[in-house]
Formats: sequence, structure tokens, C-alpha cells
Amino acid sequence: MKIIKNFLKNKEVFKDIQNTLLGSNFPYYYANNTARPTDKSDYFFFHSLYQNNKQTSSYFNRILIPIIGHLECTYLHRAKINCYTKKATPIKTSMHVDLPTKHTVALFSVNTNNGYTLFENGEKVVSVENQLITFDGSLKHCSVAQTDEDLRVNINIDLS
Repeated sequence: MKIIKNFLKNKEVFKDIQNTLLGSNFPYYYANNTARPTDKSDYFFFHSLYQNNKQTSSYFNRILIPIIGHLECTYLHRAKINCYTKKATPIKTSMHVDLPTKHTVALFSVNTNNGYTLFENGEKVVSVENQLITFDGSLKHCSVAQTDEDLRVNINIDLS
């Protein structure tokens, strides 16, 4: 696992991404489950940027290109934005892997909060704005909801 603080060096680009994704006009879509359809421990909102070998959002260039432009990427499997709402207590979703095929996960935190990504081995990485973590996609992990900020937003990128 690799953690890179202050990932986007251009602060104006980062602030544009942050303001867009935390703004009141960004289109998020409701998902009544988290990691898998049977996991009803929580809900979240998402916005798909790329899947099934095609761009799925008009925000692809504005949001994703500045990030993947700094990653070693030969193949983009999927990219989506996750938006979690504040909870009274931390809700831990089920452990999962994003894809069944070999890949790397790049998880970019848009804002700082006490929500985190928990790994099967017990390691946790708290959400810190402009921080990117990369890890082997075969590592089981889950999301743990924040209790301090209204939203926890991250960009989940699966690549090879």
C-alpha cells in the first residue's frame, strides 16, 4: 500500500475538483447497498465516470484526467465517485474487492473527515483531502462511515 499526501500539486485543480464534488449541483445517484447487493448495512450516493470501456460522465475530463494523469495506468477498468452521508455511529460495510480480475485500486480523498477505509488485516486509512492511496485490488477492504462531516467523498479508480 502506498499513501501519497497532497497528491495533486496544482492547488487550483484540486480546489476545482473539491468545490465541484462538494457543491450542491453535482449529480449523485442513490445506491441502496454498498459493496455488494446483499450488503444493506448502509447506503451511499455515487457518480460513475468510467465503466464498461467507456466514459459515462461529462465530468470525466474535469474530475478524472487530472488524477489519472499522475498514475501509472495502462488500462482503466472503472472510475466512480462515492459520496457517503454523516452517520450517528461509524457504520462498517462488508469486506470486498472491487473487481474479480487483477487490478490496482487508487482511492482519492476529496475531503477530510473521520471516515476511513478498513482493510482485512486491520489497517485503516482515514480520509484526508487531496490524499491518494493505492493498493493491490485483491486486498479485501471496506468503507467505514464518518460521524463528523456531512459528506465523505472519494474517487475510486480501478486500473492496471
